[in-house]
Amino acid sequence: MRRITRAALKPAALVAAVSSPRRGAVVSFSGVVRAVHAGRRVTAVAYDCFAPLAEKELERILRQAEKKWPVAAAAAHRVGELRVGQASLAVAAASTHRPEAFAACRWIVEQVKRRLPVWKKERYTGGEGRWLPGCALHRAGSRA
Repeated sequence: MRRITRAALKPAALVAAVSSPRRGAVVSFSGVVRAVHAGRRVTAVAYDCFAPLAEKELERILRQAEKKWPVAAAAAHRVGELRVGQASLAVAAASTHRPEAFAACRWIVEQVKRRLPVWKKERYTGGEGRWLPGCALHRAGSRA
């Protein structure tokens, strides 16, 4: 299961998608909008992307994790304007044993941060905002 969505994320649905009686370890991660970044008070973060491209890359990341470790993996990324405390990324990985599930989940999160063509603009107290560095589609070697 992979998706780019404007709807609130449902991490439990991702956990259910990867769970199986054969998998004794299920690891999940939720990334949420934080209230302070680089010393500035954040009020919201706006996420933007070209969904068809982002979904293809998210699928590629998940399949690579499933080849690298014996896991089932799922992820979702939210786009649009999110307030502090709302989840922007949810990932789940399940395996027979915990080392593989933890490793795959962490790797997926890192690859999403590095490769997924989703951009974010932080909005600060006082109304100003700025686009943050993120995925650079044309950076050499960005395919991992």
